Amino acid sequence: MSAPRVIAELVVTGIKVLGKATAAAGSQAVRNFKHKPEGVADSGPVGAGSSKSKVTSQLGMSLDEAHLILNVKKDEPMDVIQKHYETIFAANSPPAPSAEPVVPTPRQAGKKATKLPSHSFYLQSKVFRALERIKAEREAASGGGESATAEAGAAAPEAGAGAGTGSGPAEGR
Repeated sequence: MSAPRVIAELVVTGIKVLGKATAAAGSQAVRNFKHKPEGVADSGPVGAGSSKSKVTSQLGMSLDEAHLILNVKKDEPMDVIQKHYETIFAANSPPAPSAEPVVPTPRQAGKKATKLPSHSFYLQSKVFRALERIKAEREAASGGGESATAEAGAAAPEAGAGAGTGSGPAEGR
């Protein structure tokens, strides 16, 4: 047997083994995807029946994510959380309009302009939703579970643009 032929057979054999392994991994992934554990409802993720999951799905943010956004610990009191909220919200607010417009002097015209602090409506909304999520969780924990989920459901349409305009598919019903 010549060396090139042996190398070619090794390459072909390696490709066959790799192909079979890839096919087996793909079929296992399909089986895992289709597998439904016993006692789980047909729709929704596992554990979707709990009230915490309902609040999370209504507000679109988990409690852990809310704590990370506001940089607070889970057991901190609401006044500390409110203080963090106000600080972060103010940091992402647009600057207050100044009374007189800024006109560059000839000396400043050649220099790079100093970068003004930027603001982000997106970050403000994330911070607001994080505080809203923590408040909803605290209300649910204090026994107002129904009011927290109802409040969360009422707050969700406010965030959507065009909510309640009647342009949805249920218009003609």
